[in-house]
Amino acid sequence: MLRSLILITATLILSPATKSAEPRAFNSLVAVVNGQVITESEVQQATSNTREIIIRSQPAGKERDKMLKSLRKNALESLVERELILSEFVKLGGTIKDTIIDQDIEKIIEREPFNGNRDKFIEDLRKTGMTMKKFRDMRQKIIAVEMMRSSQAKGISVVTPQKLTETYQKHKDKFREETFARIRTIMIPKATKDPIIKIEDQRKLITEIRSKTMKGEDFAELAKEHSKDSVSDSGGDRGIIGEKSIKLRNDLKTAAFALDSGKVSEVLEDNYAFYLLKAENKKLGQSKSLNDPIVRDEVNKLALLELRKSAYERWITKLKKTASIRQFDSKGNLITKFQKAPSE
Repeated sequence: MLRSLILITATLILSPATKSAEPRAFNSLVAVVNGQVITESEVQQATSNTREIIIRSQPAGKERDKMLKSLRKNALESLVERELILSEFVKLGGTIKDTIIDQDIEKIIEREPFNGNRDKFIEDLRKTGMTMKKFRDMRQKIIAVEMMRSSQAKGISVVTPQKLTETYQKHKDKFREETFARIRTIMIPKATKDPIIKIEDQRKLITEIRSKTMKGEDFAELAKEHSKDSVSDSGGDRGIIGEKSIKLRNDLKTAAFALDSGKVSEVLEDNYAFYLLKAENKKLGQSKSLNDPIVRDEVNKLALLELRKSAYERWITKLKKTASIRQFDSKGNLITKFQKAPSE
């Protein structure tokens, strides 16, 4: 549990995370930000949990590689931002009192699984190979980063009527009554009892089925002929369901409701099967008015988040312009360099 806390702690320092094509030394140099080093071990630590989820949930191939590459890129960018913020914190003479760190750690110990047992916390800390000093340093960085972030949002507390209306229009689909549609599915398993049939044969089959639907062939009849799910005999009919229904798995439901009425999805897949979805008789829920107090409050919160995010991004961009940032490839070669701008 403490190992997870340490990984979460490291990630919380970051904003908002791949397997390299080449083998890398675990602690090789990745970047230097205003003289502070970012190592490969930090990147791996920041990406480990999400990376495992991607590997378990996404089949091997180009899409998984793309996701892992994006994960690593985002993690490194976040680590760079962390160092920029910490550098600014030091520059402004910021300090975190020991008592604040003590209180922060006490809150951790009070929560599960320690439930106030400091000895258990120390023992779990020891098992992870993390010393108390290192853990305190890690928590100190988190507190410093969060303080600096909060300072950027502190002055943003009012949303203009124009911004409120713009945000409502931008997110209008979030403020509807529930949308309903009749959903049909075709499922082709990746594995069959016939050893001669390979995954690529099944991929080819589902692709051909989709091509037939595009040419006007009836989805329901194709489902009866080819689908291997529990509703194949009824033409893949899952019935009329709502966006909030639990009758269909979330990922398939999201894909289905993204379709226009009468349209068929692209081929979807998970570790076990390929899918086609069709939405019929889709009826959008009625839009909720901005005059509704509940809607207005939610839109106001969204608008504040957007304003604060924009302020944060402007601040980070400004810090980057006045920073020394160097990034290195797996062989230690300099690949990017942003030198600190001359003082004006």
